[in-house]
Amino acid sequence: MATDTSNLATLDRAHELPLYRQIEDDLLTQIREGQLKAGEMLPAERELCDHYGVSRITVRHAMRELETRGYVGRQRGKGTFVSHSRIRREMGRLISFSQEMEAQGRTPGSRLLNLQHRPADSSTAALLNVDVGDPVWIVERLRLADEETIAASTSYLNLPLNVYLTPLELATETSLWALLERKGIEIGQAEMTVRAMTAGSHYADLLLVDEGAALLVIDGVNYAAQEQPFPIEAFEVVSRADRYQYSLQLIR
Repeated sequence: MATDTSNLATLDRAHELPLYRQIEDDLLTQIREGQLKAGEMLPAERELCDHYGVSRITVRHAMRELETRGYVGRQRGKGTFVSHSRIRREMGRLISFSQEMEAQGRTPGSRLLNLQHRPADSSTAALLNVDVGDPVWIVERLRLADEETIAASTSYLNLPLNVYLTPLELATETSLWALLERKGIEIGQAEMTVRAMTAGSHYADLLLVDEGAALLVIDGVNYAAQEQPFPIEAFEVVSRADRYQYSLQLIR
């Protein structure tokens, strides 16, 4: 059920702040003071237009600003909701997604989208330091926290010839790293970068967001924990920017 507009302020049309910014500030005040709670649906655009006496363009501008800042999120076919607190991932710690979620008191989840064993193309071969045509495993999954879709991940794995992966294993084991460790393979170090992108139709469908929504992408290479580390996994993780954030502590 949509929230009513009785607690919302009226706009000061003589104020130097643009109308969309006044709407943004008013809704943000309601969120911070608990009038609008996490998971609660905001009034529909038409109701906000009627209450504030502005056009839909103005309301949409305000909502885009709140979404960009991570305070609200749109769910296709349902409406706009106050966002839950963002999931924080510390980049200075080399632990799996599942371990990170459990450390935060959340329940990690995974849904297998695709599993292939095929020859490496030139870009994958370069990342994994193998020859073009050498066999690699490709694992595509959705990552969940408390049953909510948070990210989509793709892993390219350079595994020993006697190590196999099965759909059943990946469907029942939330953590790929835990599965690899049971097969005698442990991750010891990593190189990664973080960048921003907007959702095209593919990731909009996977992550249940609108096209154009802000996403965070982290990609890189994980290395085996050995005296002479070698690339085990090249990866790309595309996360919802409204639900996920990366943090890094620096000390001088």
